[in-house]
Amino acid sequence: MKNIELDSVSVGLLNKHRVLTSSSSSAAAAAGQSNGPVERLLASINDMMETRLRREDQLRDQRDKDQQMMSEWLIAATVIDRICFIVFGLCFLIGTAVLLFLATFLYH
Repeated sequence: MKNIELDSVSVGLLNKHRVLTSSSSSAAAAAGQSNGPVERLLASINDMMETRLRREDQLRDQRDKDQQMMSEWLIAATVIDRICFIVFGLCFLIGTAVLLFLATFLYH
């Protein structure tokens, strides 16, 4: 099955088809006629497209939620990285100062 991207024009045509199909179905029911194979096929296609649109909306919402969570974790990781850098820098500077002080103190 091909992957079909639905744009606003396709959705508009789908809605127009839904209105036409429902009006022709009601007219056929009023006349006592049953739906033909073409109408059943169109209704089946309509149902499949509505299901697909709902699924795409769900996937888009899930993708947005996942992206929001990833950006929140990225901020948390940046903060932790910065804290670790500061602690490492302080340890390095303090350690260097202590070693230089001890070396000069022990040398004399």
